[in-house]
Amino acid sequence: MIQAMYSGIAGLKAFKSSLDVIGNNIANVNTVAYKSSRVTFKEALSQTISGGTGPFDGHGGTNPVQVGLGVTVGAIDSNMTGGSPTATGSETDLMMNGAGYFILSDGGRRVYSRDGSFTLDAQNNLVASSSGMRVLGWSADLITGEINTSGEINGGSGINIPVGVLANARATSRFNVVGNLDLGAAVGTVEHIQSPIYDSLGSVHNVDIALTRMPNDSVTGEPQWAYEVTSPDAANVIASGTIGFDTGGASKVSGIDVALQLAVPNGSLQPLNIRIDTSGMSCIGTMDGKSSVTPGGDNDGLPLGTLESFSIGQDGTITGHFSNSSKRPLGKIAVAVFTNPSGLTRLGNNMMGESPNSGTARIGAAGVGGRGLIASGFLESSNVDLAQEFANMIIAQRGFQANSRIITTADQVLQELVQIR
Repeated sequence: MIQAMYSGIAGLKAFKSSLDVIGNNIANVNTVAYKSSRVTFKEALSQTISGGTGPFDGHGGTNPVQVGLGVTVGAIDSNMTGGSPTATGSETDLMMNGAGYFILSDGGRRVYSRDGSFTLDAQNNLVASSSGMRVLGWSADLITGEINTSGEINGGSGINIPVGVLANARATSRFNVVGNLDLGAAVGTVEHIQSPIYDSLGSVHNVDIALTRMPNDSVTGEPQWAYEVTSPDAANVIASGTIGFDTGGASKVSGIDVALQLAVPNGSLQPLNIRIDTSGMSCIGTMDGKSSVTPGGDNDGLPLGTLESFSIGQDGTITGHFSNSSKRPLGKIAVAVFTNPSGLTRLGNNMMGESPNSGTARIGAAGVGGRGLIASGFLESSNVDLAQEFANMIIAQRGFQANSRIITTADQVLQELVQIR
């Protein structure tokens, strides 16, 4: 009877653990990216009263005679299936659509999480809103915008998105001139084209292209115009030469290369090398006898602009949007995958850590190497199934009740035994 009591007690403990897990699942039904758990039981040791025997001399064999010693918790497994997406509208709320974990750091340790509720702190670092731990990834080159995802992630420094602080400008390397020069213009007629250009600091400079009608080519008879490129900010003529036009009126010179050296340096990169595309110019007769040459829209220079906003793509690339209408990559969020995600250790606060059975984190970009994509403006919901949890709770309750009856019955039998005279 004592043994039956101990078996009942073991059952009570096992079902109590089951109820603990079920209660924790239900409590986290609205926790971001929470993964539900389940309890599996295993038989405890058995007491062998007699061993089994094999057949002999016409007699059959006998099976072992064993009495079990109760039950114990075999495992508490995590259900790692993804939860449904919940739209939040916040650019910094991220959801892993597929396998993978965000990587967080407090400057010392490194942890992993499916909870993508991120925000910017006072220093414009991308951090987990619940813990303040920094989100890790790769920073972009400040000049080229290139991101080296094959290199090490940025340690504990995290990803910085300096909204309102980071400035961006781009020196003009090309602009085009389009339009028509009147074929009937008198020799010596001068047409002026003025275009703004930008240096590496975003300062604007004006360039003037003076086009002068020259006599037709003495050999081919084709029209030609002399050009002279000047700027108020340069001490000398930047470039000069002649543009000829073929029998169809098209420019025979595809472009003019100039190098603008400022008369008064302002700290920008010098000289400012520019390609003026003249392939869009023509020289044909007009009804009104007027020329119509102007700068085209292909000026790749940009004035100084500040970072106003940003967006996060499916591959984790953070793109900055500047006030001068330019865009530039600022960084990329790193994603970690594991051979056995169920083997990760729960650390609380929606964070997980590596364990000997999870495998080592394989870090890379989203959408590469089996890693899922990132959805901005969404959060992953808990994967707890309330209907299943309530059913499991009823089963655990009845199991606990049945085991308590074992103890009660064993106690009654013992009482009868004690009362024997």
